[in-house]
Amino acid sequence: YWPVIFILANIWKGMGYTSLIYYAALMGADEQIYEAARIDGAGKLAQIWYISIPTLRAIISMMFILNIGKLFNSDFGMFYNLPLNSTMLYSTTDVLSTFTYRALIKLGDIGMSSAASFYQSVVGFILVMISNRIIKKIDPDSAML
Repeated sequence: YWPVIFILANIWKGMGYTSLIYYAALMGADEQIYEAARIDGAGKLAQIWYISIPTLRAIISMMFILNIGKLFNSDFGMFYNLPLNSTMLYSTTDVLSTFTYRALIKLGDIGMSSAASFYQSVVGFILVMISNRIIKKIDPDSAML
């Protein structure tokens, strides 16, 4: 059950912050466009499809790029504290961050812990650059840089 628990906990944790970002982007949309669409007979679904989603396109792209960079970066606090560092659950709940922490604390191997963290950062940076380049080819206005 632990993979499902972690997925639901992560969704719950990030839902408030993410919804605020999308809500703030929607507040920047011109209300006259929605009013004109209502006058033309557009329903809520048409307003979402033709006004809201194109308004959010740049924010969706930016959030995608930033979240791709965090693909190998797990939430240490959640993965360490939620299963309460139970050794029986290591096969299911062990991620690179908790492995690095245990290697540093139990083995005292600073070099290996530093190398694992550096690897995590480099792979995240490469994924951000690749996803940004892909988005730049698809929609140049939505890319970062």
